[in-house]
Amino acid sequence: MTGLEIVLAPVSLVARAERIARLEPEDLRKRAIVACRDADIQALWEITEAYLVTRGRKGAKVSPRTLETYQDSVGQFVSWAGPAGVQVLRPRASEGFAYVRHLESAGLRPSTVQVRLSGARALYAALRWTDATEANPFADVRAARDPRAAHEKRGPYSSREVDALLAKADPQERVMLLLAADCGLRNSELTTIQVGDLRLDDEHPHVMVRGKGRAGYREAAPLSLRTEQAIRAWLPHVPAGQPYLLTWRNRITVRRHVVKLCELAGVRYAGREVHGLRHTAGTRTYLETGDILEAKDLLRHRDITSTQVYVQYARRGKKAANRDW
Repeated sequence: MTGLEIVLAPVSLVARAERIARLEPEDLRKRAIVACRDADIQALWEITEAYLVTRGRKGAKVSPRTLETYQDSVGQFVSWAGPAGVQVLRPRASEGFAYVRHLESAGLRPSTVQVRLSGARALYAALRWTDATEANPFADVRAARDPRAAHEKRGPYSSREVDALLAKADPQERVMLLLAADCGLRNSELTTIQVGDLRLDDEHPHVMVRGKGRAGYREAAPLSLRTEQAIRAWLPHVPAGQPYLLTWRNRITVRRHVVKLCELAGVRYAGREVHGLRHTAGTRTYLETGDILEAKDLLRHRDITSTQVYVQYARRGKKAANRDW
């Protein structure tokens, strides 16, 4: 975003929400009923977004990533409901459980099921707000707990695998891969970097990124030498007039490119996804320094407990201390 866009983004969000929230109560109710009748995902999302911004705990400070995730979750639920014979405004008591069991049987991770469940809850909170329904089919529904330890859920890509991905990448994909695998950027951070955020000529080259869940807060992410070189090679190809470093505007597009590269390079994507590249950066930092604080700083964790999983990643495959006794 440009400086003006950064200022206007929350204003636009609030304006959209208020346009819905200020409707006459009966008009708001009718809008919700028609949206449910027509399975109009966009209209249902607009109502849900208005509820989250005007009535939600975080209000206008809700992060774009959260909104994007909830929007996808609302769409997933509505798309399932019709073929499953669920009447969105009048669901049976068991249908909240049926949806979660459907997600679990589809092989989704417990964390993903929980996210989808949160989005469906937000939708029904919004529908109750409009007085279109009193239904609360997810009130007592819980996703199954994940029995796996944190370090078993989503591991890093190895250095050899990253090199294989880089060999198949175009210049823009190379920048994306290295910002994640060498510098630890999150998927959502990759699409918000602007050319003006780059500090390539500083003594210690870095990029300023917008911190997770903290509107307006920015922090420095140091660049590896090959990341700096990849960025310099890509900059002449950035479309004129575009403020962003990458041309991709959402996390889904980033994911598609990583999936494509994994297929081309014969590298496993499942179970690691885009975030596994960030795990690569944290794991390699701990392996090479033996200092968990170095990994914490690189990944910009607020709490070192979030970094401890990288110690477990680094210890994978390590010979047991008593093996040669």
